[in-house]
This record gives sequence, structure tokens and C-alpha cells, in this order.
Amino acid sequence: MADQVRAAWIEVLGHDDFDDDTPFIEAGGHSLKATQVLIRLRRKLGVRLPNRLFFDHPTVRELAAAVERAAATSPLA
Repeated sequence: MADQVRAAWIEVLGHDDFDDDTPFIEAGGHSLKATQVLIRLRRKLGVRLPNRLFFDHPTVRELAAAVERAAATSPLA
């Protein structure tokens, strides 16, 4: 899951100069880009992901774990 989250970050941020523990804001992100990451993950994984999830889990490692939990409980119909 971390690979998919990292790929979405790279796609939205336009670079890969961060590690799995770098907060999204420090990697150059902001709220609009966070929404773009979540939209990509929703489409790619078919899972409901509330916008708040990103701000509660701001690193690739944390977000990947949260997305994995969400995928187990909130798949899109």
C-alpha cells in the first residue's frame, strides 16, 4: 500500500524527494494537493477516503496504514 500512496504523492507533487516519514506539507504539499492525492487513491483503490484522513495521517507510512484499514471497511459500491 505504501508504494501506491508514494506513487500518488509523486504524481501530485511532481518529485520524489521525500521519504515515508516526511510530512506532506514538508514535501511541498498543501490542502488542494492533498485532495488530489486522495482522489487518485480513491479511483485507483476503489475505497472511500475522507479528506480528514490525510491530515490525521500526514506521512506516506501513516497514510498507507490508514488507507489499508479504510479499504478493509469502506469499499466503494
